[in-house]
Amino acid sequence: MATPEEEGLKGNKKGRPIWTFIKNASLAMTVLMFIFTTVLILDAYKFVTIRHAKFARNKLLSTLRHMDPSLIESHTGLKVLTTEEYESLQSNLEKARADIREVNTKVQEKFSEVLKASMELQNKKKDIEELKKLIAEKEAEKKDAPAEAPKEEAAAETAPVEPAPAEAPAEGEAAAAAAETPAEG
Repeated sequence: MATPEEEGLKGNKKGRPIWTFIKNASLAMTVLMFIFTTVLILDAYKFVTIRHAKFARNKLLSTLRHMDPSLIESHTGLKVLTTEEYESLQSNLEKARADIREVNTKVQEKFSEVLKASMELQNKKKDIEELKKLIAEKEAEKKDAPAEAPKEEAAAETAPVEPAPAEAPAEGEAAAAAAETPAEG
């Protein structure tokens, strides 16, 4: 034979689904109310903003105004400031912010100077590298020029007496020489 619990499940199925629905609905309502309460508390402390929830914020603030500061301190663990202390802290905060702004502008100026100097340094490094390349090319030309000169001298000694060909003047010198000589016509 079956136990009474099993018979209740098999024979009377109406009671069980309704009870399950009630349990699930109550659990869902509890969770929703917890979330709603949490959001209202966060809204009251201005961590979250919800439309039309000003009443909770105003209620909390109005009750906090009338509470004894020692009660607030004991519950929150934070010190409640007097108006004078609050104003002095605000003025100190404004001074500190002004000082930070001044220091920040000085840092920006120094940073721009450093950036400008680093750009100039990079440009000078590029110029130095270009000059090194040009110097290396000139030295290579000088090394090649003396090697060619003995070959020309050896060719001049073996050749019959002919006038040695003059070296071609540089382009600037050729242009100056052409401008000085009158044009033949």
